[in-house]
Amino acid sequence: MISLLVDSQDAIKTSFDPQELSYYLPPTQDRYHHILGVVDRMKELVKKIVIPDEWRTQLIQTAFLHDIGYSEQLNQYNFHPLDGALFVQKIGISKSVLAAILFHSDAYTSAKHIRPDLFEVYSDNYDLLDETDHMFIDLITYCDIHTSPTGIEITLQERVRDVVRRYGEGHPVSDMMLLSQTYYQEVEQRVEKMFNR
Repeated sequence: MISLLVDSQDAIKTSFDPQELSYYLPPTQDRYHHILGVVDRMKELVKKIVIPDEWRTQLIQTAFLHDIGYSEQLNQYNFHPLDGALFVQKIGISKSVLAAILFHSDAYTSAKHIRPDLFEVYSDNYDLLDETDHMFIDLITYCDIHTSPTGIEITLQERVRDVVRRYGEGHPVSDMMLLSQTYYQEVEQRVEKMFNR
């Protein structure tokens, strides 16, 4: 069993920036620009909600790191949320950031349906999530689903259509996007309730 959240400590590494990101994902790749777009969404989002300043910094770091598991250098399990979380655990990041990377964008359901060999990791770690962890997961998921592959802000419906168009109907990624659509709508509702009115 991989218990990522049991022994996670307070943040040791406090910054991750575009230059450091480029070491793991080349700037020539869309993934790099998607991540920077998610960072931009998060920078705007944290201005709209009432949270401690420390969390704002951590959430921006979460945005930089949420898809780091796509790096070929970090690929251990061929499942980017887990590979990213393992990397983040090694460099020393807070539990909520680690949880957000591990569980972002409905990775729990993806593991259950696409990678049942990894589902035990997800079910064991899910039981360790607290309220703050769930909030971090919602916030990074919100930013992720509202960002195109090239970093442009889009709606959830546009994101779903884009994934199905790129991967094709019947592809596991398309199927998961459609399966998770209700979950994503619930995330939107929870996050938008947090906005300053």
